[in-house]
Amino acid sequence: MERTQLGREYYELGLRLGGLGTVLIGSGGGSLARALARAAGCGAALAGGEVRFHDGTCAACGAWLAEYYGLPAALFVRQEGAEVERFLLDGAGKALTPAEIKGAVPACAGEWDLLAGADCAWAACRAGEYRGERGPACAQGPAALTLALERLGYEVSPRPVPGAPLFQCGREGFGLQVAEGGAVFRLQGRDALAALADYVRRPQAVPAFRGEAGEKTQS
Repeated sequence: MERTQLGREYYELGLRLGGLGTVLIGSGGGSLARALARAAGCGAALAGGEVRFHDGTCAACGAWLAEYYGLPAALFVRQEGAEVERFLLDGAGKALTPAEIKGAVPACAGEWDLLAGADCAWAACRAGEYRGERGPACAQGPAALTLALERLGYEVSPRPVPGAPLFQCGREGFGLQVAEGGAVFRLQGRDALAALADYVRRPQAVPAFRGEAGEKTQS
């Protein structure tokens, strides 16, 4: 799709989001994603909504912010080369489809603001207090995964370490997979960091995992 057409689409999306009140917006991957995120922010502000841009590096961070602050919508725009993808979630982390604007648009434009340090705040909230040294681990995923593991007491490497657990999550920070002791665990949670915190908090739950075709999923 042509960039200018994409810009109109995101601006019109922002107009609909502005009717919800306050919207969180983030982006990652390149200048096109940043431009489209700002186009959506323009639309939301001109529709009378409050816009909170954040510096989180994945969609799950935006979803956590919406949950934490009790806000109705979180938009994250991801660029991969010339392609863009958007993630639009409500305050409960579920997919959101904003309704068309009905009635008069507010006379005043909404304000823009920036929430800085979002990844650090997400990691701190999910991981909690430092819990002592746990040894080496490998993290493959968003920056916040490494931050949370370090807060939990792991010495984190970006490359696999013999004998150490490997924590992996997708680029947008939702699902979490752990490879440890020759087994693979797929953990459930609101997002990858919530699943990680639960995994560390309840090590006694590990025997409850059951294997299927070489993998293990939480029962």
